[in-house]
Amino acid sequence: MNHLRLGTPSIESGEQSGALRCAICARRLGSAICYLEETGDVPPPRQSWMLCTACNDAVKQQMAEVPVHSPIRLRVAIGVVSTERTPAARRAHRGQLTDKTWFKLFFWGALITMLFHLALIVAIAGIAK
Repeated sequence: MNHLRLGTPSIESGEQSGALRCAICARRLGSAICYLEETGDVPPPRQSWMLCTACNDAVKQQMAEVPVHSPIRLRVAIGVVSTERTPAARRAHRGQLTDKTWFKLFFWGALITMLFHLALIVAIAGIAK
C-alpha cells in the first residue's frame, strides 16, 4: 500500500534519511509538494498522500477522465496511477531487474562458471597425462 512519511529532514542526519518522498513514485519531493486528502463521505480510514507534481498531475488527469463521482474516486485514481508509476512497475515496464534477481543471476552465473572451469582444467590435465 501507499506509505505516508511525514517529517522534515534534519541537518545532522543528512538528507538521505529524512527526505520526503512521493507516496506513488518514491522520488524525492522538491519544493513543490502536493498534498491530497480524502474528504467527504469516504469509508474509514481516511487516507492522505504527499505527491510530486508529476504524480499529482497524473491523478488529476485520471480523475478528470472518469465520469463517475464516487466518494472513493480519489483512492481509485491513486491506485490506477500507482500501478503505472511505482518503482516496481517502472522496472517491469522497462525490463529492469530487481536487486534480488541480480543477486540470483550473479550467484548462479559464478557457480556455473566455476564448474565449467573446473571441468576444463580436469579435461586438460587428462589430456596432458
